[in-house]
Amino acid sequence: MNLGFRAFCATLLLSMPLMASAATPNIVATIKPIALIAKDIAGDKGNVEVLLPASASPHDYALKPSDVKKISNADLVVWVGPEMEIFLKKLLNDKANALALTAVNGMPLRHYSEEGAHSDHEGHNHSHDGIDAHIWLGPEQSKVIAKAISDALSKASPENAATYEKNYAQFVRQITAVEAQLNTALDAKNAPGYFLFHDAYGYFENTFGLTPTGHFTVNPDRKPGARTLIKIRSALEENKANCVFTEPQFNPAIVESVVKYTNTKTVELDPMAQDIDLATQGYKDFLLQLGSRYEECFK
Repeated sequence: MNLGFRAFCATLLLSMPLMASAATPNIVATIKPIALIAKDIAGDKGNVEVLLPASASPHDYALKPSDVKKISNADLVVWVGPEMEIFLKKLLNDKANALALTAVNGMPLRHYSEEGAHSDHEGHNHSHDGIDAHIWLGPEQSKVIAKAISDALSKASPENAATYEKNYAQFVRQITAVEAQLNTALDAKNAPGYFLFHDAYGYFENTFGLTPTGHFTVNPDRKPGARTLIKIRSALEENKANCVFTEPQFNPAIVESVVKYTNTKTVELDPMAQDIDLATQGYKDFLLQLGSRYEECFK
């Protein structure tokens, strides 16, 4: 090979763009709390986007063409599963790059009973439709989610596997520390009564030994009936609850009408991490925010 040809080849190689995209997978998470976990694991070795606006509910979201484009361009799509994002079931069920978290091996799941309450997974036979899909609200579940994302990213980008594993180990240490902090702060033995807007926080409450007095609705797509509202109102008048939790994704008018003229305060719980900044914060900040809202109620 003559020197002129070698010089030409060297110039050509230097002018070619670096294949950065292969080392930096594009990750789409359906909701921000899942995106926070994905960002914690990916670090600077992954681009994380959120599919749903923080103000939207995954219970009844309608896909836009831009959403479909995001999904088709992703190296990894992380969704809770068909029990939550029904609108993605047909689109993602057969996708090799889609990670359904409720189907992850070892995920500690809870189930809705026929009465609408929850029961533990062990020792019961339930239909798949009965899964409580709010798994991102559980600290222990978040660790399983983080491991599943780490494994999926390591397959998509093997050259960064060591970074993902290191970030996962750090994630577990952080969340374990937050659990210890909240266990002390929330003090389940002395926790007062409280009502939830909808029955979504069982994973979080199980972790810290908390039990709500009740909830307005099991499914936010269904308005609470008159009997339920009368029962809650009576409990509030009898001072059986310190507060009622609202949610920014749903109209607070029902809660406000029931609480009116009682001594009960309202506190906003945000299961979708609306106020958490994906660029600068992590999943631990989301958990700490949830814990602080419970603390505000309990004071």
